[in-house]
Amino acid sequence: MPHRSFVAVLFALATLATTHTSAAQTLSADEKAMASYRLTMPNVKKAAAVIQSVSEEAAKDPKVQELTRLKAQIEALEKKDELTEGEERQLEKLRNQSGALEEEIENASPAGSMTSNKTLAEMEAAISKHPQATRALAREGLSAHDFALTLMTLFQAAMVEGFSQGKVDMAKLPPGVNPENIRFVRENKVELEALQRAMSPEKK
Repeated sequence: MPHRSFVAVLFALATLATTHTSAAQTLSADEKAMASYRLTMPNVKKAAAVIQSVSEEAAKDPKVQELTRLKAQIEALEKKDELTEGEERQLEKLRNQSGALEEEIENASPAGSMTSNKTLAEMEAAISKHPQATRALAREGLSAHDFALTLMTLFQAAMVEGFSQGKVDMAKLPPGVNPENIRFVRENKVELEALQRAMSPEKK
């Protein structure tokens, strides 16, 4: 994986959303939106297709390809049992170059923009600024709002279901969690796991 993936960032955002939902006594506008939203497989598949498209397009970026090359050189040096002084200096230089380039790529990506935004509206605006994401959304006929809401709601429900090991008490759900979305995750577990594998850069 050349840099932190779009999928990984979305999981981090979902963790944040679920934590906020579980801890809050008064629901925010975003939490109310997720609580009233009903997941459907067509929208989930569209969102997954957008993620995969953005990830594949990002991999063609010359900067991402350069980062991949740098990381391969770093890995080759790290595998050596002993390094000469020259190799140690080279390794440090490569790590610095890799870190700086990775940060540059992250800041310019849709995923990087999303991590700095905490509300659905802010994430929607951030996604809309990136041509890669807007092209993919247009192809799938999905708005930036529905994309963000679908993913956040899906990961929220998946985390609640996962933490309970499939035994969540529907009568004792955290505030802001729609029981229909827990059922959706439970009933579509196999298909959702297949979609997640398809979106993962490590699949190749």
